[in-house]
Amino acid sequence: MNIAVCDDEENMRIYIKKLIEMQDVDCRIIDFTSSEELLRFWRQAGGEQIDVLFLDISMDGTDGMKTAEQIRKWKEEKNEALWGSLPLLIFVTGYSEYMPKAFSVNAFGYLVKPVNEAEFAEVFTQAVREYRYLKAKKNAEPREILVRNGNVTRNISVDDIYYVESSNRKIIVVMQDETIECYGKIGDLEHELQKDFFRIHKGYLVNMKYVERYNRAEVRMKNGISLIISKYKYQDFIKAYLKYISEDK
Repeated sequence: MNIAVCDDEENMRIYIKKLIEMQDVDCRIIDFTSSEELLRFWRQAGGEQIDVLFLDISMDGTDGMKTAEQIRKWKEEKNEALWGSLPLLIFVTGYSEYMPKAFSVNAFGYLVKPVNEAEFAEVFTQAVREYRYLKAKKNAEPREILVRNGNVTRNISVDDIYYVESSNRKIIVVMQDETIECYGKIGDLEHELQKDFFRIHKGYLVNMKYVERYNRAEVRMKNGISLIISKYKYQDFIKAYLKYISEDK
């Protein structure tokens, strides 16, 4: 596992590397002092030598957000998936107001300085789980379901589904780039999808993979959408989610 740390503050680079080493994960760490240095390396290696990237948004003389946008552009040019692909981008910054914009460039996680050890460990654990999952996915058959949209029946990848919403007698399948509306029952999809999905409300079935954060009132997905969670489902959801992120994929 290759991990990159890009920050113009030497003390922060040392601290992040120390936190990584504390996680007891076999990995190689490379650090960069600026966005320019990171992008030069990326051009030479094509990004394939980085699995997880800790990137400071606001460095002196450089803009971490623009760097992330450039990385996204390169991935788009290669027709690579923006979500569910490596490297996993984790922003590190002293400014929490950048958080909403971070997810517009498909950030996997977000840490606010001063970085708390427990919060770092939680984000890092999720990143390792996702990394292992993506590595295993390359050699596995894609899991798909059949969805009928009008007169057309389509195969869609389960990994592409953010959540399913029930509306009257229809179900709405929400993905990154499109939304499919069709007739059906959300209960049937809940039974079919099962693993890695959870029914947080009678009207919502979410993919655990795309859960960003949650509280007793709502679950926020990585596409920025917040969904109501039933108070009767909350405790079971916590148990299911903690089990999900603790499993090695």
